[in-house]
This record gives sequence, structure tokens and C-alpha cells, in this order.
Amino acid sequence: MNVTAGERIAASIVSFLALAIAAAYVMDRIGLTIAPFVVLAVAVTVAVATFNALRPIGPGERGEEFAFAAIVAAVVAYLQWLARPALLPIGGGPDLTHHLMLVDYIERHWRLVHDPALGAVMGEMADYTPGLHLLAALAGAWTRTDGLHTIYPIVVLTVALKAGFILGIAMRVLPRGVPRLPFAIAAVVMLFAPREYFLRSFSEHSFLAQVVAELFAVAMWWALVVWDEEPSIAATVMFAIAGVGAFFTWPVWIGPPLLVLVVMVASRAGLPVRDRFAAIVMGGGPIAIVAAVHAVGRMRALGIAGTTGFVVWPSVEMFGGWFLVLGSAGVVVAATDRRTRSIVWLVAAVALQAAALFVVATRSGADRPYLALKMAYLAIYPLAVAASLTLAAVWGWMGGTGRKGWMGSPSSPSRPSSLLPWAIVAVVAVLVVRPLIKEARPKAVVSQPMFLAGRWARTNVPPACVDYLVRDDDSAYWLHLAVLGNARQTARTRDEATFDPKQALIRWIQPEGLPFAITDDFDALPKDIRTSVDVVQRFGPAGVIKRRGSSTCTEDKPQSGLSRQN
Repeated sequence: MNVTAGERIAASIVSFLALAIAAAYVMDRIGLTIAPFVVLAVAVTVAVATFNALRPIGPGERGEEFAFAAIVAAVVAYLQWLARPALLPIGGGPDLTHHLMLVDYIERHWRLVHDPALGAVMGEMADYTPGLHLLAALAGAWTRTDGLHTIYPIVVLTVALKAGFILGIAMRVLPRGVPRLPFAIAAVVMLFAPREYFLRSFSEHSFLAQVVAELFAVAMWWALVVWDEEPSIAATVMFAIAGVGAFFTWPVWIGPPLLVLVVMVASRAGLPVRDRFAAIVMGGGPIAIVAAVHAVGRMRALGIAGTTGFVVWPSVEMFGGWFLVLGSAGVVVAATDRRTRSIVWLVAAVALQAAALFVVATRSGADRPYLALKMAYLAIYPLAVAASLTLAAVWGWMGGTGRKGWMGSPSSPSRPSSLLPWAIVAVVAVLVVRPLIKEARPKAVVSQPMFLAGRWARTNVPPACVDYLVRDDDSAYWLHLAVLGNARQTARTRDEATFDPKQALIRWIQPEGLPFAITDDFDALPKDIRTSVDVVQRFGPAGVIKRRGSSTCTEDKPQSGLSRQN
């Protein structure tokens, strides 16, 4: 399995992440307490083995390795800039809180959720695949911080590596007769065109597990592309490792790559039957095993396929019209050559799974086919590479070489100037960057001062007796569940007024309310409130306050029913 230096490092990181998840999961499954540094040793060992197993080759074109490093670094820098200075999660919505609840549970117990009674406390997170949450908790232990402070850097790393893998895939599938590097870079740049699917998935909606799992899914596709060039055990093992990571993080993504594996192996000419069977078993077997093990006692979790939930309906505007045109044309072009056909198979597999999930959801009465619509988030990756194929085809045809020459003949004097591909990349960059600049910077609903205030309150006052004088209802929801540890299925959690900032202010102007409150900015509170409370503890602008005079607080017991959800 021959790879470039950038691919070698990226594949080793994917192995590290996947094996850290798997090792922690196995420790819990056999009844042991998860030991973060034992997990670290296992993950590092596998990552080093992966690095040594991959044969380094020179870059396909001059500057490829620099481009890989520059792309990963640029994506990391941009996403860290979005979250400056705190580098905490920048999204909002209930999903952020639900993910952080499971991270908090793991950090406090170093076990996964096994008690069915905790369903009333954790909601659907009691059965959620814990890949991201294990990584966040483990990284917090390794860095002596906590999961709140490591979960966003993990997301940033995975998004940047996805971009790097897309560069590697594009370099491998683009024809040798064109300057591949500029068009491969264009594929990465075009990922930012459908911002709803590439950025807002975590910067706004907090689909964090889904976003991290996309790295594993893209790595599975990359392994298939490498295998298609030269079938090898290393490529199928890499596919399996990434697949295990994808399943444990967000299993919805494993379907399309597995379908592509079967199709590519079955359609590979000249491959003995025994080798076909071995490739499918080695690539898909480990994924099937972990899926079967995890499913024991959790079959009810399959019901999510028929549920509704918040997710945007796909539209031309969401993707960008020009992106869809280039991507669709590229899929047609890809269908004409075996080397590029994995693009077609992956797009078709995504569409097939979306159709199946749509049927399940509609038959279950869901008004919005949640998981079917989520498949659009995965579709952007093959479409971006397909779009770069379209650009390369246009360049080839402009050179007067025709289809045959474009697909493989060396460059000739009749071709357009070598600067033209870079000019095309510049035009694409302008199309992408102009609307990106206009995007409002996300406003985080979590902060370090609020976190410190909430953590102090959890230790020193009854968590059920704390109110929330904060600007955003998502901040209140996060404090209530993920920081203070209140249960999801209680009357107070199910009451939207609990988290409404205006209702909270009214409650603290009136007498006989809860005795304590967390505020994100004490000095910004109305004077009527500031002068009628005692500040128990300050953490910068945030703090814990106590009501003067009489107050009321009753035990908020978990009840059956649904808590606040997307």
C-alpha cells in the first residue's frame, strides 16, 4: 500500500482515534473501568504500526505534500479562529448539551451507560454510540483538562483531516494527463461551498458525532481508492479500522462505504475469487462484529431510523447551484472510467441509503425523514471530487486533446498555459470565499466562566434548586443538564419556561422562586435583581447568586415522557 507522506500521517491518526475508541469500549464491555493511559498506549501502538506498515512514495506532483500540510493547517487555523479565544464548542441547540452530558457521565464514572434506569436521566444518549464522547473524555484525561475543552479541538482535527483525505483521493482519481494538484486543491476548496453541510453541521447545529464520523467514512473511501489502484491487505485493514471508528461514532455512515466495497471488489477484473472473498471479509468483518456486539441489548435504538428531528431540507441554495452542476457533470464523467468509478458508486450508495431511510421514516409517520435528509451531509465529499473532475475535463478539452488524450496522455505544447489551472482554482476560491466572509461568526452558548460557576454550584448547592439568568436558552439547557447533572425526563426539564431568559428574569423579580441562580454576566442583570440577591461566588462576569428572603425548591423526580429534543 503506497501512500504519500501526508496520507501516511493522516491514516496513522485515523488509526489512533479508532483504536482509542475501540480499546476503551472493549475495556468497558468486559467489565473493567476505562483506564485512559492504558487506552493511550494501545492507540499509540496501533498508530505506530499503521505508520510503519504504509509504504511511503514520492508525491504524485511537485508540491503535493506541501499542499496537504498547508490545507490541514489552514483548516485548523480557520476553525480555531472561529472559536477564539476560548476554543470551546461554537454551536448551539440541544444536541450540544446531549453530547456533553454523555461526556460528563464518562468522565465521572469511566464507564459507559448500562443501567436502564439512566434512560430517564440521559434520554437517547444512554444508547448512543459513544465514539466521540470517549475521545473527548480520554483527551481530557490525557491533557489534564476535561471533555468540554477537548471536544471542539477533536472536531477541528477531524474536519481538517477530512480535507486532507479529499486532496489525496482527488490526486489519485484525477487523470495523469492533467496538472492534478490545482484541481485536487479545488476539490478541497469546493467543500466550503455547501457551508450548511460542511461547516454549519457543527458551527451551528452541533451534529458533533456525525461530523467526526465523516472523517472515518472519508478515510474508508480513501482506502477503497488505494485498494482499487493496487489490491492489498493493508488497504482492506485500513478500511476496517476506519469502519470500526465510524460505527462507534455515528453508525449511519458505514452503509455507503460498505456497499462501495462490495461493488468494487465484485467488479474488479482479474481478481481471484479467493482474494475477492478475503477483501470483503477483512474489510467488512470487523465492522460487522462490533455492530453485532454493540447491538446486544440496544435493539430499541434502531427506532431512530423512523423518527423525526431537526435537519434542513436539501435545496439548490444549500449546495450552491454551480457546485451541483459541476458535481453532477463530474459524476457522469467518472462513470466512463474505472479509476474514477468509486465516485459514482459512493454517490449511488448514499442515494440508495437515503431512499431506504426515507421509506422507513414515512412509513413510521415521521413528518421529516431525519436520517434520510442527513445523507446529504455525506454526499458533498464525492460531489466535491466529481466537481474537480469536471474542471479537469474542461481544461483537457480546452487543450484540444479530446477525451482520449485528457484521460492519460502526457502534457503537450498544445495544452493551455500551466497557469490556467491555477486561475481556475482562483475563480473557485472567489466563489467560495465571498459568501464565507459574509457568514456571521458563531456565538458560543457555552463559556468558561459559566462552566466554572456551574461546576461550583453542582458541588456546593442542590442542583435542582438552581435557576439560570443567562442570555441564551441553549446556555441554560446546557447548564441544567450537562453541567449540573439534572435529569432530562423531569417536569422542570420538559417545561420550556425553565430555559426562557425572559421568564427567568421575571421569576427573579418576583418573590418565592428558586433559591439559587447562575448568571453569565452579573453586572448586566437588571438593577431590581442585582440589589435583591447575594453573590455567593464569582467567576469573572459569571457567578452564582442567592435569593434574599424566602424561596422554594422541591425535588424534581424523573418522569416518563420525552424531554426537550431537536
